[in-house]
Amino acid sequence: MFYDSNAWPPPPDGYEPPRPPARLTRPQERVMLGSIGVFLLVMFVGPLAGSSVIAGIIAVFS
Repeated sequence: MFYDSNAWPPPPDGYEPPRPPARLTRPQERVMLGSIGVFLLVMFVGPLAGSSVIAGIIAVFS
């Protein structure tokens, strides 16, 4: 059998399990969801806006 000499005596401050990570509050959740929504909107609308600018520049010079 394995003998661990560091297992006894227990540490003087005792054993405390790690604390669970903090949860988001309601306002923080709203900000997070809003920023994700804006990101998704920009991700889909951005390429369309970029292509229309390029098409406009081509139309001006041709």
